[in-house]
Amino acid sequence: MARTNNIFTVPGMLAGADLSAKQFYCVKMSTTDNTVSLCDTQGETIFGVLQNKPDASGVAAEVMALGISKVEAGETLTAGDLWGTSASGTAVKIEGTNTGADLADYAAGIVIEGAASGELASVTIGIHNIQIVGA
Repeated sequence: MARTNNIFTVPGMLAGADLSAKQFYCVKMSTTDNTVSLCDTQGETIFGVLQNKPDASGVAAEVMALGISKVEAGETLTAGDLWGTSASGTAVKIEGTNTGADLADYAAGIVIEGAASGELASVTIGIHNIQIVGA
């Protein structure tokens, strides 16, 4: 069963849109101060994982930036995998190699407890933020 251990939630953050269906998805900083939006690019660096369900732009967004979080799996994740964001804000496996599709992707952490696509996995967040680079 997926679990959390919230070490640090960023205070004063706001949703940039209705994110009520995006609890436990990856978010990034918006260009507007103190505002987050859903990650929408495969492998981009994430700001944190959304912990609540803000239902409109300007509503408080609880974003965990450090700790162990639940995250929505976008594909099957296995304990020990590096993970990052998909283009829809879900967690996907990041291959730790310097060739292939994950080159230049950011790994947001490590999977602690795996899950199938559409289920919740447990992951570290903010403890590892590694970019996969070429040789």
